Amino acid sequence: MSDQQLPIDAARPVEVDDAEAHFLNPYGFVSIPDRGSLPPELADGPPAGHDRYDPDRWTGTIGVRVTTRTPMLVPDHGRRAADGAAAPLPVRVDHAGRPVLAGSAVKGALRSAYEAITNSRFGVFIGHDQQLAIRASTDHAEWLRPATVTRINGDGSVGVRVVTSLDPRGWQGDRLRKPVQTAVWVPMDLPCECVGGCSGKVGHDIAGQQDASRSPEMEAWIYFVKLGVFPLWRVAVYARPGELCDKSVAEQRRVIDRREQRDRARRRAEDPGRKDKKGGKTGLVVTNHPLVRVRGRLHVTGSTFPAGGGRKRFERFVITEVPKNGSAALGHADLTVGMDLVDGWQAVIDSYERAHETESDPQGSYGSYVWDAKRWRTLHVGDTLYVELDQHATPTGLFPAMIGRVPFPGAPLTSLPQAHRPAVDRTLLSPADRVFGWVRQGEDDSQVAHRGHLRVLPPDDAGVPGKDRIHRLARPLDLVVLNGPKPSQFLFYLGDQDGAPLEAPERHPGQGYPDTAGTRRLRGRKTYLTHAEVLDGEPGATEYWTPPAHSPRPASKGEGRPAKPQPVTVGGRTRFREYARLPGDSKADNNTRITTSVSQWVKPGTTFTLTLQVDNLTGTELGALLWLLSLPDGACLKLGLGKPLGFGAVQVDVDWHGTRLFTGDRLLGRYHTLSLSPSADAADLAAAGQLAADYDAVLREHLPDVRDEFLNAALGFVGAPVHYPRLAGGSPAGVPAAPRNTTYDWWVANDRIGNRAGKVYGRRLSLGELSDPGSLPLPYDPTGKRPS
Repeated sequence: MSDQQLPIDAARPVEVDDAEAHFLNPYGFVSIPDRGSLPPELADGPPAGHDRYDPDRWTGTIGVRVTTRTPMLVPDHGRRAADGAAAPLPVRVDHAGRPVLAGSAVKGALRSAYEAITNSRFGVFIGHDQQLAIRASTDHAEWLRPATVTRINGDGSVGVRVVTSLDPRGWQGDRLRKPVQTAVWVPMDLPCECVGGCSGKVGHDIAGQQDASRSPEMEAWIYFVKLGVFPLWRVAVYARPGELCDKSVAEQRRVIDRREQRDRARRRAEDPGRKDKKGGKTGLVVTNHPLVRVRGRLHVTGSTFPAGGGRKRFERFVITEVPKNGSAALGHADLTVGMDLVDGWQAVIDSYERAHETESDPQGSYGSYVWDAKRWRTLHVGDTLYVELDQHATPTGLFPAMIGRVPFPGAPLTSLPQAHRPAVDRTLLSPADRVFGWVRQGEDDSQVAHRGHLRVLPPDDAGVPGKDRIHRLARPLDLVVLNGPKPSQFLFYLGDQDGAPLEAPERHPGQGYPDTAGTRRLRGRKTYLTHAEVLDGEPGATEYWTPPAHSPRPASKGEGRPAKPQPVTVGGRTRFREYARLPGDSKADNNTRITTSVSQWVKPGTTFTLTLQVDNLTGTELGALLWLLSLPDGACLKLGLGKPLGFGAVQVDVDWHGTRLFTGDRLLGRYHTLSLSPSADAADLAAAGQLAADYDAVLREHLPDVRDEFLNAALGFVGAPVHYPRLAGGSPAGVPAAPRNTTYDWWVANDRIGNRAGKVYGRRLSLGELSDPGSLPLPYDPTGKRPS
């Protein structure tokens, strides 16, 4: 079989419509159809042994060429570590300064693709057995009540005392249009009246020492106010039990707030368009209702919203005791919260920690349940929290904040079919496990692993490209921040019970990852699109991969505004360099701690030559591997760093002149000759090549969607830019939206659903299917009219 004979029909990238200013998400999913109907050769089973050559199985070596079609980032983290954590990443090189392509990277890329085209089990699915959480809507707060932990039961359940009502007794004012808020507001700048004072920030460093309790017990004088139509209580003064001042000091505080109230009213009358400083609430009314002396616990988080904005002005006080003859009536309920809700509480705290694990110093910018997650995760008697109650006053959830995160009912693992989960027994290995190897996840004392039947051999000297194939950038280049999966993006990752895209589900945890198998299915295996428009040799690709001239660092005072991204022409279309992070500005996310900077890359058009050694593969197992190594021209696998940004697209093909493959019975003949390296004859190579064509027929018959999805992602698309979601930002007609340093706003916009002037807007868009290219383009503005 010659190098030019391919078992797969030649194909070209699919052109998608960009008439309405759409873009393509950088990744898609290869579906995971049921495995029960697969042919026997793709079913689960025990692997072949390593003790002998089976006469009907294939063994030998496969010569492989790996040619870069876009710049490839194979960074040397060791050299960067020696230069300092902030140093840009160089290319990994050998002793002669030549680029090194690690065999483990090649094997990993092949395995990922092999799992997809054989519909195998996932080799690794660690960490996805944990519940995720999504940010709640403001409506969720309506069902939350403050509470205090009263006991920890032996079965893991928790006893809580929930504040169900806190009403003014003998109220003489206007009719209250809304229920009284049950958590008392405490100004963050209100110092306590404890002996020795405090730092001036509520609940922090009381009497000069950090209180041992997360929710310190206090006494307080509270007074009744209305914030617009919302009635609530505020703390006038507070102190440790036994140290609270008399009522006169509390009255002074209320007088101050009433005076401030009148001053604000006067300023609004003089200037109706005026906005109060410090985020002041202009609708505050301090009533004449008598002050109430209470006992309770401070619920202090220290969080701000938006994070680091310094706009949060109040903490909360959870009342546990009100005098019977006082001017407030406390309603409470002693409830038991089951272990399932305690697990949900831990999942919520864990979700906060995971969301900010890349940040070096979250304290001061986020709540203490983020930077002190270990303490919050384990509940103790006296801790404060919020309890969600349903219409029957039954607990349905535990939360650290009124507007925070709410867990999905189940973990992502529940939505992965059992037949696709990692194997738990050596006799149930899927094709990818048998060929590439398997390690049981979890603890086991026997049969914990299987060594695969494929190795990537170290290249000889002729297989390593020269050091001239390394491109050294004129200045360090900051890459666009690579996004990790977010729980809020379940619209992209989760499908219906058949794995098809969800159609505009509500933004509610119940619509996400379920706790019952069979009701939802993960979309499939994540795969990155080939950026077909900028492959080596395409018109405009060289200019596209020439980094912009502007400095990647934020402009400082006196330097003027940061440079705007400059478009380039690629294939006759206007495009931006989607890989280059913009210089920082005051309106963008300038978190340089999570920015990757590079100083070198491997040039497009560079070829690495290496050898795969295989043994005891069935015809189908070898055929699937050769199918992967015989993709059409332009169909690329992905290697290295920055795959979502277009880096690391590689063409992989077989060097048949350097390939020797034999069945076990033919190997026997090798021992009947004196030749040190007998060559495979034309019949051997022709038979091996036919295996790839045979496997293509298997795909067409049994896994046609998988075949189409994989090839479409490998070939890529033209007609629309490929990048992470972002809003348009006022780009002129016919020009794609310019890059931005944040993509969060697109997701926020995609979540908006409502009714404006009688028109329903917001679509809650899901990611399309790779087998249906017309469904893939996403709009820069996802808030358009919902289709009828």
